[in-house]
Amino acid sequence: MIHLRGISTVAPVAGLVCTLILVALTGGGCGRAPAVDTDVVVEPPSGLFVDWDRLDWSVDRFILSNVREYMRVESRRSPTPLQDYLEAVTYDAPWDSLSLVAYLGLSADERAARRRDGASAHRRARRALVGTITYYRNVGEQGYVPNLPKIEIALPPVGAETAVTSAIRHLITATGTDPSNVGAWRDLSYLTGIVGDRPRQQRALAACLAALEQSPAEIASSTDARRVRRDVLLDLAWLARDLDQPAVTIAYLDHLQPWLDTVCPERAGRRYEAGVLRGLALAEQGEWLAAVTQARDLPRIEVTTRTLAGGSARNDLRWTLTAPHFMTLGFNRGAWPRQSSDFGRRWIKALAGSVAGDGSHTLWLLGPPATHLEFPPRLSYRYWQDQGRIYARAGRHETARNCYDWAAMYHPYGPFFPMQGRDGRPLSASQGYFVGYGRFYVCGDRKAYDRDAAELSATVGSRTAASAPN
Repeated sequence: MIHLRGISTVAPVAGLVCTLILVALTGGGCGRAPAVDTDVVVEPPSGLFVDWDRLDWSVDRFILSNVREYMRVESRRSPTPLQDYLEAVTYDAPWDSLSLVAYLGLSADERAARRRDGASAHRRARRALVGTITYYRNVGEQGYVPNLPKIEIALPPVGAETAVTSAIRHLITATGTDPSNVGAWRDLSYLTGIVGDRPRQQRALAACLAALEQSPAEIASSTDARRVRRDVLLDLAWLARDLDQPAVTIAYLDHLQPWLDTVCPERAGRRYEAGVLRGLALAEQGEWLAAVTQARDLPRIEVTTRTLAGGSARNDLRWTLTAPHFMTLGFNRGAWPRQSSDFGRRWIKALAGSVAGDGSHTLWLLGPPATHLEFPPRLSYRYWQDQGRIYARAGRHETARNCYDWAAMYHPYGPFFPMQGRDGRPLSASQGYFVGYGRFYVCGDRKAYDRDAAELSATVGSRTAASAPN
């Protein structure tokens, strides 16, 4: 049985298991896989809008969780991840970095030259991510079970563990060279958001909106531009919730409402997401009745299930992914069983009850952890994150830790940047949390992270004061 509880302490035997798992992840090839950022030519998506969450979702979590675990066991991470990130976000290009106002003051020829260079850097950024995802997607499509006897051990492609860092580095160049590049700002805001750098995410979101306002009319009125604006406003609303500002979240949602009517394939999903977020914000404001009303207004939604029709995850497999997955159902998720779910209603009602302090009733509203279901890409890791918070408030700390592990497992692009858990630094003595680049909070027990960060800051401060000259 393969254990997949995010990142946990791994014994030598588990290391061997992870190695064998990577045997299954490398198709029929032998030796070292080609570098995803250079050797594998993958045409990156063009245009303003890319649904990065959906792209990440195109690879099964069974694969991505084991890729992350394998890289951790094999110590393939940089020993100085924070320094790598600081270098990535340091602008370094032949052109001077300019603000949007200064850029608009340049001559037409200068702007055109900058646009060309900025677009080139933007393509390199997208190639870094798309190449990595495409590699694992293609491996999955080759099939595993028939090829197992023929597959030799091969490492993940060179560059996979730093794909997000590389993309951010190219995006810093793209946005500094051409601050009118809406797509580059959107991509930068998305990636800095998933690694936990919220101040930089907020600045990139604001810059994206400013660039949209200055775009030519034919671009600003396009469907892709409307989709970008909608997602940026949704991200700002989520960011306000992350910063414990539910009133600001609701204000953003009110402003967002007209943009939810944009005709596009993901429209229904974004409407549902906005409805869930409004209910969560109302619950955190203490408006229990309004939150419950919002929950009741939510429709039931179809979600993917990992179990065969009529089956369910057994209790002893609750916190693993050994329920039937692609090996029995096939890699094509579109063919997997689906079922109607009211998880959004339960999520809102449970959070409202959790704030009120009624633990047993809250857990009844929430229901048992739905480990056999896969929720929408933009909601999944947040759902498990809030489940952890609710169980922690109810005193069920072991279940809360498991929920936090699942939040990390479903975190977008988690394997492709340094994301550490309880066995990383800083450590949590009681509950688990996950940090990006050894510093930025990603998911897990926020109170434990804040406590440990405060202790670390106090320790550093006292050492600094003691070493200061008299």
